[in-house]
Amino acid sequence: MPFDEQNYRQLRQSMQNSSVARDVLIGHTVFYKETTETTMIDSLEGVAAGASSGSVFVAGQQLAGRGRKGRSFVSAPDSGLWATTYYELESMKRANQVTMVAALAVRDAVELASGLQADIKWPNDILVRSKKLAGILPDLQVTGDHVTVHLGTGINIRTPETLPTEVRDIATSIHGEGYSPPSIEELLACLTYSLEVRHVQSSSAPDQLWEEWSENLVTIGRRIRLSTPNGDVTGIAETVTNSGELILRTDEGSRESYSAGEVHTIG
Repeated sequence: MPFDEQNYRQLRQSMQNSSVARDVLIGHTVFYKETTETTMIDSLEGVAAGASSGSVFVAGQQLAGRGRKGRSFVSAPDSGLWATTYYELESMKRANQVTMVAALAVRDAVELASGLQADIKWPNDILVRSKKLAGILPDLQVTGDHVTVHLGTGINIRTPETLPTEVRDIATSIHGEGYSPPSIEELLACLTYSLEVRHVQSSSAPDQLWEEWSENLVTIGRRIRLSTPNGDVTGIAETVTNSGELILRTDEGSRESYSAGEVHTIG
């Protein structure tokens, strides 16, 4: 289904009119391909060719979509929003907030576009009834104190008939949860608007950003198995720091902090 750029721009501008900022900071330019390998590659190549901060790279279908640890990410045609957003940060201090910005923005966008309320699993998986609704993959590149962000997002709008059973058991979609599926243009407008709002908040009110993110983490208080580069560890997820680290009370009784890892809820 072709992307209607004019419709997107009208929707995006109508949202901007309710914002403090007059100009669109994120989502001002959209590069669309009906089919691509990954929007992450498109973003990296697009920026190398001169695309500016705030540009978004969108595809109707990804042939080689990937998630964490290089896993494949199902990106079937006309079933979701597959996008990578490029923006820049003026300070390294804000780099550890990218995960919070992304998770809250995707959650906001889904609710704004459809009314569906979702949860966040540390650090940034978007879930409904413990099933994955959206995936987020940030790619940060640091040069001195300058940070560039290529933020890959995949939001399931519909559940494809051809989706493998093993994926269907752990994934869901907006339509699959009984909500009216938004158009790609509407969901993208909601996503870029929400990213801009949260991006600004990370600078103007970082403590509030952290509080909202931590309050919406369903991981806290759960017994989990955390897969890390150094192996698995189990325990109770107690809290998160304002830099995004997970504090785990391990089964051995120690209190450890982790900046990365994959959470598996036990029980």
